[in-house]
Amino acid sequence: MRDYYQIIRRIVKRNPLLNKIYSTAKQSVINNVINTHIGEITPFSPRMSQLSGKRLNLLVPSINLEHVFGGISTAIKFFEELVENIEGCKMRIILTDAGPTNYDKEKFKDFIISQCDEDPNQMKLIVPFNDRYNKTIPVGKEDIFLATSWWTAYAAQRVAGWQAEQYQQNINKVIYFIQDFEPGFYQWSSQYALAESTYRYEGPQIAIFNSSLLRDYFHNHNFSFTEEYFFEPKLNNHLRKILLEQKDKLKKNKQILIYGRPSVPRNAFNLIVEALRLWVWKCPTASEWTLISAGEAHPEVELGNGISLLSKGKMTLDEYANTLKVSALGISLMISPHPSYPPLEMAYFGLNVLTNNYENKDLSVYHRNIHSMQKYDPDSLADELTKLCIDFDANHELESQHSDSEQNDYLNNSPQFLFLNSLDLFPKGVVE
Repeated sequence: MRDYYQIIRRIVKRNPLLNKIYSTAKQSVINNVINTHIGEITPFSPRMSQLSGKRLNLLVPSINLEHVFGGISTAIKFFEELVENIEGCKMRIILTDAGPTNYDKEKFKDFIISQCDEDPNQMKLIVPFNDRYNKTIPVGKEDIFLATSWWTAYAAQRVAGWQAEQYQQNINKVIYFIQDFEPGFYQWSSQYALAESTYRYEGPQIAIFNSSLLRDYFHNHNFSFTEEYFFEPKLNNHLRKILLEQKDKLKKNKQILIYGRPSVPRNAFNLIVEALRLWVWKCPTASEWTLISAGEAHPEVELGNGISLLSKGKMTLDEYANTLKVSALGISLMISPHPSYPPLEMAYFGLNVLTNNYENKDLSVYHRNIHSMQKYDPDSLADELTKLCIDFDANHELESQHSDSEQNDYLNNSPQFLFLNSLDLFPKGVVE
């Protein structure tokens, strides 16, 4: 077959007309198949606003229920607390990736929904700007932008430059809320380069890091910012309340809780499953254990030896707390410098947890129940899980109590963003 193809190609090359037809047809196929656009950087076009006064703008992909957890939830909380520390400051949430449903709007009853072609003088606004092709959004000279992902930072950095040019002023500070090393979300690619470029922005930029571990990772890779602050993880208030109400030792069952998110590569779901497929044959008591996956719905996974991994999907906080209370062991991987909350939540609820190191990240410093592995291939994970199962059989009296030497700020309900009063966002001479 290949010989016939080569003969045809030689005939085409010898005939100018056939060669032209072939080249035109080939280019047409390429143009129809290849997508040369980078959707994340769809132009974010500003226009001048007649409004004045301090306003903080949160650039966030979505406020929809299915998206507001973890990172986005933390960013919104920071945004709200930051505004409270700035007298007379307006709030505007700009949605870059998805518009809100009526149900989602219920969580933001104090906010007015405004379209991008409007410019209302309101204290609290939500502006859907996901459908922004050939559209603009009003930006005043005193607007400050808080970015929550690399593509929102990419937009904010360019808007800040536009502001300086249009209003003939110094460039306003951009706030970059950094919760992971986002280039790592992609293979080496255009998106990787663009995400990394937002960390090398030459204008005034304030970095807010989710944990000192993440800040140190950025320092180790020679990234620096105009100003830098960090906050440490804290247990969700609702989970904290449930945990502290437990007067007796938590009664643990032979249940293993897995943080299972197949659609998020850095959570290494496939690696966990491969380890469990080895564990079901290595652990002598494997058949006595129940395996639960939480975080994202997926089909039941047959592991072998008559054992399956059951999916509970995304749980409510109460469902999650009840599962934590009775589970003895946990597995939660995060192949990135992000500290990751599930291993901490599991550990403080008395689970012995398998997780992973990543460069300078070692979560075992946060709690003695965390087993943070330097090597986490399927065999190593299966062997370590087997040891934990055997240890549980030898000592059923596992407890959630933590020693005084551990970092119990995680359980402290004091303010999380202690540095807020240090932020100087609105330069003198600009704000009225």
